[in-house]
Amino acid sequence: MTERVLRYCSGLLCCLGLAVLTVALIAMTPPVPAKRDPTTLPVSSKLASRLKHHVEYLASPDLKGRQPGTAGNRAAAEYIKERFREAGLTPLPSLGGFGQPVTPELGDNIIGVREATTSLASSPWLLLGAHYDHLGGNFLGADDNAAAVAILLETADALPSLAHHHVVFVTFNTEEPPYIRTPLMGSQHFVDHLPPEIGAPGRIQAALIMDLMGGVHWEPLRDVIFAAGAEKAPNLYRRVKDAIAQFQPEGECGPPPARARDGEPLSWTPAPSSTPSPCHLSVLPVGMHVIEEIPLVGQVSFSDYDAFRNAGVPFLFLSAGRTPRYHQTSDLPDTLHYERMAVTVRWLQQLLGVVDQDTRPYEFVPDGLEFADEVASFRPLVAKAAQWNSRIPNTSMLSFWKVQRDDEWLRQLDPSVTSADAIKRLERISLRMQCLVADFPACFLL
Repeated sequence: MTERVLRYCSGLLCCLGLAVLTVALIAMTPPVPAKRDPTTLPVSSKLASRLKHHVEYLASPDLKGRQPGTAGNRAAAEYIKERFREAGLTPLPSLGGFGQPVTPELGDNIIGVREATTSLASSPWLLLGAHYDHLGGNFLGADDNAAAVAILLETADALPSLAHHHVVFVTFNTEEPPYIRTPLMGSQHFVDHLPPEIGAPGRIQAALIMDLMGGVHWEPLRDVIFAAGAEKAPNLYRRVKDAIAQFQPEGECGPPPARARDGEPLSWTPAPSSTPSPCHLSVLPVGMHVIEEIPLVGQVSFSDYDAFRNAGVPFLFLSAGRTPRYHQTSDLPDTLHYERMAVTVRWLQQLLGVVDQDTRPYEFVPDGLEFADEVASFRPLVAKAAQWNSRIPNTSMLSFWKVQRDDEWLRQLDPSVTSADAIKRLERISLRMQCLVADFPACFLL
């Protein structure tokens, strides 16, 4: 009996010792500096302040989430129309105004044009688009998608007339469920009912679509946006990389360039400012397959780019990615990174300027892939996620172990050799990273 008691006490002490050791190790674990609280990010430039003003109106409680068919959705549409007027955009004559009704009950797409200086009927079109609707009620949708609409409005205000392309700015309605991936989706309705001034999808040189452009949750993504889809149009992809290489992201950002009305070339370079602001942006090319591929489901489209892709229009999808506030009531104006949004406005001007140099239609290659560039985009992010001190917030131990295995695989991968297995593995890595950054449950299962 005494021997059994001693063995029991010995085992109990051992367990208590392990518990104490575990508590001590947890107490010694360093904090997670990689978590980014967006409410602490400064808004110091005038452009960032204007962007915030747009978002605060569009995502205000008064608009009640901009659900299609509601007074709040109509108020958002009227706000966008007024900003288009102030920017000097013109409506398409065939529409008789800035609105293109999706249905009388649901409301309109809002469309404004800046004509090319050549102003020929045969001039091709560039499209910049973002949806302005959201879920309604207490879901106010600051990042989804007031942020992208704000960027579009400021780009429209600053962009000069291009030499060779008309630019059409479109804020789409009815992107959110239950309309997404249906004929009632605003972008799908636009493509299915192209205004006669545009005529056919082949007249659109490229469609640049934005969604979720303001959020930030993980420090390594603070100054990052992702550029997907251009890999399906080799010449557009080349121009995206040109715009990345030519843009000057470091230093102080001056005010955006004044609009040109007399055919002056589009240009912008950083200049000293009396109100210094951060000026840094990393645009990372990735393929659509790493964004859309869902295990056991296949490819699932997530935004307005899909209507253009299905019509064979070269496209670029820009996004900063989901955060834990995605489709939550916590998606509020004070959770956005307005200075990054401001630099994005300037980068879009750079991109549109270099694309304007191409007058021949871009070839659309549905199975286009730029695997080596994708690997280059993911490697540094996965490496940071695989380090304890810079891991993605709320990463479980099992997910952390899997990210470390992902990091090891990426380090050893030869990106010049593309295989089906490597593509699938990169898709799984991308999905795991998206899952962790958005703080979805059970990311370790991926």
